[in-house]
Amino acid sequence: MKSSTSGKTETIEERRKRFSQVWSLSRADVGKTQAEMAKELGISVKTVQNWENGVTSPDLFTGCEWFRVLGLNPLPYYLAYLFPEYFDGIAPEDTDDTIGKALMQLVGNMTPGEKRELLYITAGRHGSPWYSLLQLFTAHCHLSMKSRVSIARAVLESYEMEKETGELVCPDNIAPDLTILRDSIEQGKKAAIGKRSGYTTIVTRKKETKS
Repeated sequence: MKSSTSGKTETIEERRKRFSQVWSLSRADVGKTQAEMAKELGISVKTVQNWENGVTSPDLFTGCEWFRVLGLNPLPYYLAYLFPEYFDGIAPEDTDDTIGKALMQLVGNMTPGEKRELLYITAGRHGSPWYSLLQLFTAHCHLSMKSRVSIARAVLESYEMEKETGELVCPDNIAPDLTILRDSIEQGKKAAIGKRSGYTTIVTRKKETKS
């Protein structure tokens, strides 16, 4: 069985080897040892070594636990594995063409609901220009986890109150997934208490239907 990624044909063994870098690179980025990861996950050091050497791989739940322990967002690491030609080491100084292709690849792999949410943010009649929102999101992501959790809580509470009082802007447009938002706030809180820089969570969306 073969697959094509960055213009070349890969064997399953080659893909397994690249996948193992998800674990070794993310662990190295945080500076944890294999022994520390094994202890916090309740597994043997040999198991961690097997994952990082491509001998075996963790299941979905354990993979999420791996990133929870590290306090990292797993998306950049998974994107680098799935689309190495776009996301493996991409940097702000890369060419506009490279950045554009990476963005199109990312949007192409969004769910229909996520695309609607992105379109609402960029082109919805909510009164805030997209370029202003972009600066807001950029500044938000530079804040500490503690500050981000506090802001997210305020936004969630304001949304819930205005929904009840009928004061929401564009109430007929796509609504936020409050289950995901609440879970993210809770996971962010745990990360802040544990002095971790990030968190991970399993996203489960309701089946999307056309309206």
